[in-house]
Amino acid sequence: MASLKRKHDELDESDEDEPAYGKQILPVANLPNDFNEEPVDGLQYLFTVRRDARQRPDVIRAPNPYSQADSLDHEPSEDVDVESLQLPSEEWREQFEYRFLNFRKNIKQPTIHVGPPNHGSRRLMPDKKDRDLWWAFLEGQPESDWTPVAKSNSKFQKPSRPPRGMRAWADDPQPRRNLVSLHDTSLMNDEGEVEQVLRVDPAESLPSPAGTPIPLDYLEGAMQPGSSTSASGYSAVLRLNLQPPREPNTVLLTQIDEKMAFHLLMYFTHWINLYLKAPDVDEHIPKDSHARWIFALLSRVEDNVFADDMNLLRNLARACLGLIEEKFKNENSASKSILRCRMSESSCWLIFTLVADVWKQRDLWQDAEAAMRSCK
Repeated sequence: MASLKRKHDELDESDEDEPAYGKQILPVANLPNDFNEEPVDGLQYLFTVRRDARQRPDVIRAPNPYSQADSLDHEPSEDVDVESLQLPSEEWREQFEYRFLNFRKNIKQPTIHVGPPNHGSRRLMPDKKDRDLWWAFLEGQPESDWTPVAKSNSKFQKPSRPPRGMRAWADDPQPRRNLVSLHDTSLMNDEGEVEQVLRVDPAESLPSPAGTPIPLDYLEGAMQPGSSTSASGYSAVLRLNLQPPREPNTVLLTQIDEKMAFHLLMYFTHWINLYLKAPDVDEHIPKDSHARWIFALLSRVEDNVFADDMNLLRNLARACLGLIEEKFKNENSASKSILRCRMSESSCWLIFTLVADVWKQRDLWQDAEAAMRSCK
């Protein structure tokens, strides 16, 4: 049986072949291969075009634009060494990622009788869409400050009618009850408003799931006569709102799903960016308690997230990196009261490492190196 294979030269179409389906049917001049004159018509021009095309190689190699990168002479870099940039080490990052993944697994397991008791119909947290109420909730404000008041519709309320018939009164007059009672831990200011006196009680200073006590070293430093903040120590405490902030616990975290966690993380990113725009303002100061909330909210996020949610996590990491830059650049100009209340550098690195390593955003470490070089 004859072989059905043909050589490559035999596959070349001849200009003298009859036109068929799949072949070019334009007429071509029948000229010798050494024809080197100027074409006078389309027949001769098409002959020269096909002749040049047959002389071209069938397969060519494109130039590699990256092959010349190694041949270039690299000038010695004068940048700061990476080890001197005070970045987290590789060993610490691997150990921290391993422990965080175990923490996320453990917190998702159903566990009973852990955390504060359930308060029944009492509201545990504000709605996820109320950003200002969430700030009041995190700052440790009472429930009346972060619970929206239900608006009553007066159209559907019927006026109360006096009861008919005879009423009986007691023979002995009962003592009149006080309508307004003031606790011994409150005082009345000049405007007639009741303010709570900041008093550290031994029972209240113990750590609890509801909050963390006020730093005693700051209160002592602010109230000392010789300190620079003694003249306005009490007003500074009220202005900075140093109340025990609310801490995350298992009861609250079980009520937060991944969608709500992303919503709250967006709030924290917004507050940090507001602080970075105006660091001297005593409003929306990020604190270490906020870092603990961010850490807990990140434990509610799965490994695989959408692109928009990943962009939110990257913005959060960049916001924490901006806090670290702001600390190095404005450490001398910032007031001591703000520095003590502000989120620490270690807390910022914890959040940044989680986003960069757990969710595999390794390119953020290049931004961290550039930021640390700019602070040198």
